[in-house]
Amino acid sequence: GNAQAKKAAEAEEKRLAAIEAKEEAAERSAELARQRKEEAEEKRQAAAEAAQFKKEQQEAKRAEAAEAAQLKKEEQEAKRAEAAQAKASKAEQTVKKAKPGASISLFGFGQKDSDGGSNESSSAKQKAAQVKAKQVAQELKQAKPGMTISLFGLGQKASDSDTSSAPSSATKKKAGKVLSTAPRGIPTISSWKENRDGSVSGFIFGSPNFEEGESVTTSPLVIDAADGVVVQTGSGSKYFLEPKGNAQAKKAAEAEEKRL
Repeated sequence: GNAQAKKAAEAEEKRLAAIEAKEEAAERSAELARQRKEEAEEKRQAAAEAAQFKKEQQEAKRAEAAEAAQLKKEEQEAKRAEAAQAKASKAEQTVKKAKPGASISLFGFGQKDSDGGSNESSSAKQKAAQVKAKQVAQELKQAKPGMTISLFGLGQKASDSDTSSAPSSATKKKAGKVLSTAPRGIPTISSWKENRDGSVSGFIFGSPNFEEGESVTTSPLVIDAADGVVVQTGSGSKYFLEPKGNAQAKKAAEAEEKRL
């Protein structure tokens, strides 16, 4: 009976061992499955993070490109505004420098002329006129009170020198026509007197180059000086000699007395 009991006990041990082995195998299988699941989850998470990172990089690049485009646009607008401001400033300077009554064209302002010849000629004439005006201004500043200023050659181009244009003492002067009033556009000299060299001194009116009533002396005349006559100098300048009894002459004399 003991042998049979031993066999039964061994059989039970084997059965329990088989069950334990089966359970261990099931646990190992479950552990492997869990590990595989965790690894798969980690891969999915890594892939999602990589995709998010790539998306963020692309968005950053788009934002950077948009910012660069906006900056370039603002720079272009700033340059256009600066160019417009410079053009407006140049136009304002041109208007300020223009003489009263001058005609100014703004067509094509700030652009390069296709034909620069006429502009250069005009610019040269304008510079010459400015130099002449500065010279006259200096003479006026340096002139002493009561000093007479010669009109000879002012604003005109003399064909010859003063000596050649002035008539000699042996040259006979022409007689001028007596008028009641000064012709239009010809300056009037009041309270005039003829000098030894054939010139005339007096007070000038109606001249764009001098103030009303300013004391002047002309260059020698080629026409006899007389009341009511339009005289002419050797260079071609013309003046109306107002009769000494006229009211304007009296006013000029009174103005000179007050000034002195």
